[in-house]
Amino acid sequence: MQKVFLGIALLLSFSIWSQKPIGDESPSVQVISRATKDAIMLRWAVTTPTAWKYANKYGFTIERKTIVRAGEILREPEIKKITTTPILPKPLAAWEEFANQNDYAAIAAQAIYGDDFDAELEEGGNDMMSIVNLSEAMEQRFSFALYAADQNFEVAKYSGLAYIDTDIKPDERYLYNIKTAIPEEKMNVAHGGVYLGLSDYIELPQPRDLVGIFKDKSVLLSWNSTSLADYYNNYVIERSEDNGTTYTPVSDVPIINMGEKEEKTTDRMFYIDSLPQNNKEYRYRIKGISPFGQISPPSETVAGIGKKALEYNPAIQEAKLQSDNTTAIINWEFPEEGLESLSHFELNRSDAIKDNYKVVIPNIAKTTRSLEFKNLSVINYFTITAVGVDGTKRVSFPKMVQPVDNTPPATPFGLTGVIDSTGIVKLNWTANTEADFLGYRVFRANLENEEFTQITFRTIPQNTIVDTINIKTLNNKIYYKIQAFDTRYNPSGFSEVVALKKPDIIPPTKPVFKSFSADKGIIELHWITSSSVDASKTLVYRKEKGKESPWQLVSETDIPHNRYQDATAIPALTYLYTLVTVDESGLESEPVTPLTISLPDNKSKPEIDRFTAAVNREEKHIVLHWKYKAAAVKEFLLYKAEEGKQPTRYKIFSNTETKFTDHQLTVNTKYIYLLQAVFDSRAKSPIKKIEVEY
Repeated sequence: MQKVFLGIALLLSFSIWSQKPIGDESPSVQVISRATKDAIMLRWAVTTPTAWKYANKYGFTIERKTIVRAGEILREPEIKKITTTPILPKPLAAWEEFANQNDYAAIAAQAIYGDDFDAELEEGGNDMMSIVNLSEAMEQRFSFALYAADQNFEVAKYSGLAYIDTDIKPDERYLYNIKTAIPEEKMNVAHGGVYLGLSDYIELPQPRDLVGIFKDKSVLLSWNSTSLADYYNNYVIERSEDNGTTYTPVSDVPIINMGEKEEKTTDRMFYIDSLPQNNKEYRYRIKGISPFGQISPPSETVAGIGKKALEYNPAIQEAKLQSDNTTAIINWEFPEEGLESLSHFELNRSDAIKDNYKVVIPNIAKTTRSLEFKNLSVINYFTITAVGVDGTKRVSFPKMVQPVDNTPPATPFGLTGVIDSTGIVKLNWTANTEADFLGYRVFRANLENEEFTQITFRTIPQNTIVDTINIKTLNNKIYYKIQAFDTRYNPSGFSEVVALKKPDIIPPTKPVFKSFSADKGIIELHWITSSSVDASKTLVYRKEKGKESPWQLVSETDIPHNRYQDATAIPALTYLYTLVTVDESGLESEPVTPLTISLPDNKSKPEIDRFTAAVNREEKHIVLHWKYKAAAVKEFLLYKAEEGKQPTRYKIFSNTETKFTDHQLTVNTKYIYLLQAVFDSRAKSPIKKIEVEY
């Protein structure tokens, strides 16, 4: 028996260790059930190796409670002991014939009755390693025993883990409690239970979504196993070689999902079957087998033909341009030994060497090795694809054919652009439409007549570009032009130059006061205008000195005008005047330092009463006398000039002085003297004038 078990274990080669860790939880009985048309089938197991070991010795008991009858819940459930004696695994002798016929029976029998299994763990051993080895051996036996019982319901019954209850009625529902008969002093195992009746019977579902991928003498079958995991734990795969008339299993044992993991990466099971031969149709279907040994209806069938895989690649020997410059002759080779698996060829073309190949001539006979292709593009990359009878494809390395081309693209036009306040330039123009168009190069200059500099490191395919410039420079414009290139790098002419005005962020320079006058009720201002080339206006502001009132705009003068007369000033008031320059962008300069000006009240002041001059040539001087009776005079102003020249201020006298002797004289010269009184209010009297011959 031991040799049988070891041989089957090696044959199945499934991963027992993919299960969850065994023995970490508290022991309990777990139960599943299924209702048939006339019976209730029960399956159970304990959850730990130690509990399984004791259960094999002491067995299980089944108690049934009738809960519902004829649709009514019973006040007192009817209790029935189904097992008068505990259910135990059948004795070893009863397994012999069954184990010879069923591999799973051999596995379960060896797990239960194999050599050295009767050793008690609590009795210890020679050393700690003996205890470890015994523990590992029992876990393996436990795993193999439950696995074998899961795969065959008869094995489960032989193992004392299954029961069929036929003493039941259609209108009743039952609660089954399954307990171990293990003495409490040995181990306490929680009981398990299920609740059902014959009304819970349903037909087993058909396996779903069977798919077959046929290859060279093989087929990969897959189906959805997750959705039916509650119904089936293994499957039978059947194959038909006579168009579905008869089906036979592809293996002697059911198919089990060997790769099941705690975290699944797919909801499908897979199986690879070898086909007896290619080029013949085979049909497949699957049936599920439940943990109770019931077989499902067959799935939908899949059919296919195995085909020999394509093993060889074609190779283009030559792709030659013809004299008309629009046609190419393409020659290739393919091994004779690969013709059996070859269906046909396809010619593919692309503008680029690596991708975007499209079939331009399909279904080329497999005996063909040369063909002609017309209407070449500017650049052409060709490949030959060998298509196998199984649908697989093998592609040759590409070959390039390039017609002669000396024609440049059209000169770009429609160049426009804008510059924002941060110096970002956005250019756009009308796109070229040539089939062999490659891209553009963009050029820039700071001055219209200077040499342009290329700002694109390589050709750009789009008809827009974003550039960045420094707008804080003296030149207020920037210049651009573009040039187009085709795939042969033939250059077009340059586009027309576009001049873009830079946004103005630099305010203009200030104007400068040059002179002013205040007389006869008018204040007149003169200034030097701003030196900025984009200066457009000069603004004149006025406010009364000593008051918190805002500045008032009194004049807006276009450059180059540099004069303003204020006839609205009130005499005897003191005003502040300032100037601001505005440029074409509306930017304003800083205001100049204000001038303080008062308009004298000259209209109401009397003339000087008397102003005379006495010449003394012997002592070489002229004596001036004057007399003025008006009140509140602050001072007198004396102006002097030689005949024919502009008078200038000569002397200032206090209000008490009435005489002045002038010694700065030249013989034979005529002098003009002007005298004016200045009052405390800064008003002035009319000027008194005399002429003297010296």
